Amino acid sequence: MNIRWPNGKSFAFSVFDDTDLAVPGNFEKVYACLGESGLQTTKSVWPVTAQGFEARSEAGSTCDDSEYLAQVLRLQKSGFEIGYHLSFHTGQKRNEILGGLDRFKELFGHDPVSMSNHASSEEGIYWGPARISMPLRAVYRTLMRRPWGSPHSGEQESSPYFWGDLCRDRVRYVRNFVFDEIDTLSANPEMPYHDSRRPYVNAWFSSTHAPEINTCLRALSEPRQDLLEASGGACILYTHFGAGFQQDGSLNTRFKELIERLSRKNGWFVPVGTMLDYVAAQRGGVQSLDNAARRRLEWKWFKHKISVGGTS
Repeated sequence: MNIRWPNGKSFAFSVFDDTDLAVPGNFEKVYACLGESGLQTTKSVWPVTAQGFEARSEAGSTCDDSEYLAQVLRLQKSGFEIGYHLSFHTGQKRNEILGGLDRFKELFGHDPVSMSNHASSEEGIYWGPARISMPLRAVYRTLMRRPWGSPHSGEQESSPYFWGDLCRDRVRYVRNFVFDEIDTLSANPEMPYHDSRRPYVNAWFSSTHAPEINTCLRALSEPRQDLLEASGGACILYTHFGAGFQQDGSLNTRFKELIERLSRKNGWFVPVGTMLDYVAAQRGGVQSLDNAARRRLEWKWFKHKISVGGTS
């Protein structure tokens, strides 16, 4: 079904920003540009720091970095959504994961509305090969040279990293597949959706592939913006704003130009959770994924994965 966006808006747009690499000094001007242009999006965080690690490192900052946390809280106060990127960038055991969720709620006033898995964390839930079903899963393992399975085990009840029940009870939306299309909703018209084969996640959403500055500039190019506007659909851009958008104190000028152009269109520019809540409400709730739709999404993502590589 076509979605009628609020207040006569022609399309919807948001960003889910994985917090990897983000430290004070390399992301603030990105959000200043978004805010000044009237775009409210979603920035994820790691709420805690694992024992033996620093709150600020090459991997990025956690909410134990007071300077970073102050910036994040300012973003939330100005209307940006704060998302969850697991408890930390390396896996923590169940009790520490629970502590991370509690810390998130203490800092931001509520449980995570939206989240994404992190590639190098054992906490990942239905991640790696578990994102897809057999027999495609076996092909994925072979091509990714992971015949033993996956380091991610957040959904496995026998694992010390199990937190599936916590995810079900405390997280509304989890990011999964990414596609090349600027109209994410067209690529995954079922989202947000529930997958009965992955019951610990309440609802999944997809995103548009743009993990760093160059892929983001391509995704936001003028022809693609115009295509999104003409489609009347919705884009949830997946990226890392800590990955080259702001360097030596300066924001990438092409990114600024594209964001300002996008902002002049008749778009609904809201955080990921707000957009997904609205789409679900228009459809009478989160829909369940049937077998045919699951097959289509998995094969579509698998082809994209093979073409671009990476961990998206």
